[in-house]
Amino acid sequence: MTFKKWMIAASAAAVVLLSGTSIMALAKANPIKIMLNGTELVTAKAAQKVDGIVMLPLKELGQLFGKKVSYDEKSNTVSVDKISGVTIGESEDKTVHITGNKTETGTFDQLQIQTSVFSRSIPGYNVTNPSYAPFIITQDLDGDGQKEIVIILTTGYGTGVYQSNVLVYTAEGDLIPVEDANTAFLKQFSGSYTAKGLEITLQANHYTIPSELMMTEKEYLGDKPGIGGIMRYTVEDGVLTATTAVQVSPSEFVGDINLKYSFKNGLFQAENATFELYPEYRS
Repeated sequence: MTFKKWMIAASAAAVVLLSGTSIMALAKANPIKIMLNGTELVTAKAAQKVDGIVMLPLKELGQLFGKKVSYDEKSNTVSVDKISGVTIGESEDKTVHITGNKTETGTFDQLQIQTSVFSRSIPGYNVTNPSYAPFIITQDLDGDGQKEIVIILTTGYGTGVYQSNVLVYTAEGDLIPVEDANTAFLKQFSGSYTAKGLEITLQANHYTIPSELMMTEKEYLGDKPGIGGIMRYTVEDGVLTATTAVQVSPSEFVGDINLKYSFKNGLFQAENATFELYPEYRS
């Protein structure tokens, strides 16, 4: 007999109900989204709404709380166990550690941040390549006199691709929202190919790269240049920054777009971006 494994959470209190074949999660939202610390969690098996009840597999529900959840058919028992992950990153002063569990897809998930003050589940994942281990920075970014904890996760890399994500925690473990850099870049950038070459506009600034300076042949340039394939976060002089590259082909980039973050109204907001052409494209 095949058992389906689900968990039910009542709005007033967590209630686990095992009824023959199901443990169900009761929810109100439609369409169904699973949010973890304010970030949408994409699960291997999506939540389903059946007869007005939102159902979520036990394994996925356990992921929300950093627990290993399993079901034993013989004993008809649901087990919830603490996950002991391996350390995959630590701050320079060794006061902050990140642990994770290696998956079959080349990533660490079930991430946890641990300090002497708090321990939290971290939304997201990091690649297993040790060259791209999580980067942890402790600096005062919001000017309150206390150091925040900046975590930069590498979520993908390859030829012409580097993807990262940033999380900022207070010293007490509260997650501070950070405006998405890719969205901020897209709102400020536009580009096109003309008879003159590559035309780039960023805010009110215009740049032209003559066709003869680009290595990629015209027929392989595509409809327009792209951004977002490269996304890097860092902290420079106590300021959170983000960088993306203007890409004209899988292997050719012509310059970097950079922006700084400022802390306003309880979150880190992206400021106006600047563009820097690589030297070989300056006519």
